[in-house]
Amino acid sequence: MPQTRSLRPSPSFVISLLALIVALGGTAYAAAKIGSKDIKKNAITAPKIKKNAITTVKIKNEAVTGAKIKESSLGAVPSAVNAETAANATNANNAANFSRFFASGMKKASIGQTVPLLTVGPFTITGKCADKGGGLTQATQWITTSQVGSSMYSFGDSSHYEANFNPNTELEIGYETYNNNPYIGWEGSGGYYTGFQAASGDGATLLEGDAVSGVLVYGAQCVFWNSATNVG
Repeated sequence: MPQTRSLRPSPSFVISLLALIVALGGTAYAAAKIGSKDIKKNAITAPKIKKNAITTVKIKNEAVTGAKIKESSLGAVPSAVNAETAANATNANNAANFSRFFASGMKKASIGQTVPLLTVGPFTITGKCADKGGGLTQATQWITTSQVGSSMYSFGDSSHYEANFNPNTELEIGYETYNNNPYIGWEGSGGYYTGFQAASGDGATLLEGDAVSGVLVYGAQCVFWNSATNVG
């Protein structure tokens, strides 16, 4: 009876077959099984990443947050720069306009007193409280200048105008207020009697304002308030 040869593969055949399997598919299999946990910390650095390999499509939504961005690497946003410039310009204009406005606030005085109200450029405005006689208390406002060639106009009682307003001259502005009862000079005037204007000799100070006086009000014998804007 003839002898049957064994069909078991030889060791060399098995080794060759395994080598072929690894060459054809083993690498792909191994790569498919490598996850983020298999990568050593700090193993993938910026130089190892191909340029433009990471695009917005490959980044998970909201993965990059403000805390992860280096602020010094960001340039200024054009619209923000423009907005800041516009805001600064507006603030500067508002500050410049506000610096042109002057107000005394309410000043109180007793009979015989003269109180300072405003000083703007060469002009100084004061309030005087006096006894007019017959039980009448009088409150008036006055303006002086330290500059030659100034001018002024006041509506007041007599619509006083002085084209050659010089130092050492004191002129009345606003409405002369006197009464033996509480009274404020703007009552019924609508601002007409309280207005005044003054221009310095060099034209740098051009005041437009209101001078209001009252008697026997707010717990005082005389009260004054004055506001003016330098439109020069």
